[in-house]
Amino acid sequence: MRQGRSESAIHVLQASYPKVLRAGFPPQISEFESTLAKAYWKGGDLASATKFANNALATNANRPYSESTANAYQVLYEVDKKAGDSNAALANLEKYVAAHDGYVSRLSAKVLAYQIVKQQVLAKKLQIDTLNKQNQILTLQQKLNKKAVEASRLYIVLLLIVLASIALWTYKVKRSQLRFMKLARRDGLTGIFNRQHFVNEAELLLQYCRKSSRDACLVLIDLDHFKAVNDTYGHAVGDRVLQRAVEACKSCLRSTDIFGRLGGEEFGILLPECTLAQVLVLAEQIRLTIATASAGDGAPGIPISASFGVSTTAHSGYELRQLLIHADEALYRAKREGRNRVSVIDHPECA
Repeated sequence: MRQGRSESAIHVLQASYPKVLRAGFPPQISEFESTLAKAYWKGGDLASATKFANNALATNANRPYSESTANAYQVLYEVDKKAGDSNAALANLEKYVAAHDGYVSRLSAKVLAYQIVKQQVLAKKLQIDTLNKQNQILTLQQKLNKKAVEASRLYIVLLLIVLASIALWTYKVKRSQLRFMKLARRDGLTGIFNRQHFVNEAELLLQYCRKSSRDACLVLIDLDHFKAVNDTYGHAVGDRVLQRAVEACKSCLRSTDIFGRLGGEEFGILLPECTLAQVLVLAEQIRLTIATASAGDGAPGIPISASFGVSTTAHSGYELRQLLIHADEALYRAKREGRNRVSVIDHPECA
């Protein structure tokens, strides 16, 4: 399918599909059906694509947050979009985003659970080592009572060993805690805040702005046609484009601004003490910087642009959810108006 040979892909999948159905393993069946749906969609057979996408969703009724469910909703979204049914396309796009985010969250939870168990095992091992050292000290102290001078010297040496062991244990635990904290808060690819930590930090900052009567602005950024970059050049190049876009954004931000990856190629920036006029100038600067930086050495010859949606506390209030809704509406407006632009949602009180 990556080579554009959708008919060959369909032939291979259909040849094994009956065996998969007989095996009766729902995850494998849904994976085949969602892959068949994508192959039919790429081959232009929208009816078959819709049929197998719906089959995959039915098979995955008890597994809403899986990769195959997300792929099925993506195919339905593409079919509805091509058919001109914007309402159905938007509904399937929202289901795709929810399924994909749920799938990614499950993977992240597994990784975090593994890290927690690993750190617990390490801590137990270090505790046992420390207890063994203490037992050795007690045994040696009994022998050292016979020779006072040698006893003093050996006691000092052993005490230093214990202190060094404790210091080493403390250092390892602290380093593990810091690493675990970074994994829990940072996006693994770009190094900026992940969605959950961005939401937590943004809500705290908005509470502060509300109490101190300060303005704040929220900017949502979505890279245009990013899926085409991954499909055409591969995910490695797509990752470099994302990293370069993030660096371009960071070069324009202040130390007080909160910057996070909300999912895929979508990013969010919360700017305290910033008016609408100021954020529009900054967003335009970031837009131009992304367009220039993303075509550099990390992704030569690949034209990348970004669309921006802006909301402000002056018009949307200090609730993060409402700010996100208005910024998302502005972002979709920028997409509809041709992408690669900054858009602000129209507010009645602004008229």
